[in-house]
Amino acid sequence: MIDFNIWSEQFAGLNSFFNSFQEQIKPYAEAWKVMEQNLRNALSDFVEKTKPIRAFYILAEHQFTYWKPLTYDEIEKIISSYDIDKYLSERIADAKFIDYDALCEEMVSSELLSATNKFILQQAFKAVETGLYDLALVGVVIVFDGVLSEATCDTSTNLSKRIADIKKRVENMLDEEWECLEESEITMFGMYITWTQTMEGLQVSSAFDMPETEPKGLNRHWIAHGRKTTIATKLDCCKMINALYGLFYFGNTILPVT
Repeated sequence: MIDFNIWSEQFAGLNSFFNSFQEQIKPYAEAWKVMEQNLRNALSDFVEKTKPIRAFYILAEHQFTYWKPLTYDEIEKIISSYDIDKYLSERIADAKFIDYDALCEEMVSSELLSATNKFILQQAFKAVETGLYDLALVGVVIVFDGVLSEATCDTSTNLSKRIADIKKRVENMLDEEWECLEESEITMFGMYITWTQTMEGLQVSSAFDMPETEPKGLNRHWIAHGRKTTIATKLDCCKMINALYGLFYFGNTILPVT
């Protein structure tokens, strides 16, 4: 027969020790709970504040250059979307998201656009309106090449070199002018994120005699040389138009002062 009274007496000292220990650490435990809650609040606040940047990076991964402030609803849908291209295909029809008529008027008035490319760009917009997406896409790529040459003062066909020149100058501008980002500056940063990553995909080089290496996204090399094997969509055209607008945006800021 086990005498539980003896066991109780033997463990009484241990219980007393634990009770005493709990009393001693109680203030620290309460302080830790407060600190833990503050940390959670700070982390939650940080996550909320970085959501616009996360959304811009998602757009960038899909070669969608964007420059306007994103609404809370847009940010949440972009972040949670399983098919971002499907979401964007729906949004490009909304002039509040991007007004392509206004965009066309703005771009054709740019000093970076030659008279010939002005006509090509206007025709490309009309082609989009009538559903001639393959024709429109080729037209915008042609205009893009022309504007890129004007923006970099370089008429060579090396797209990587010319884009690298703009990226380098923009990165220097970031260091000098974009250190403390306000809301409007986050939009600038969003434009930079989405445009530069779009450019990386646009200039990827792969062999024409290896069809399996054809880039999945927009690629100037395959489009300009008539090797693109997939049918262009309205979203493809809008992505290329947005990329062209980004080129105007950054190209105008780096034109040499005359």
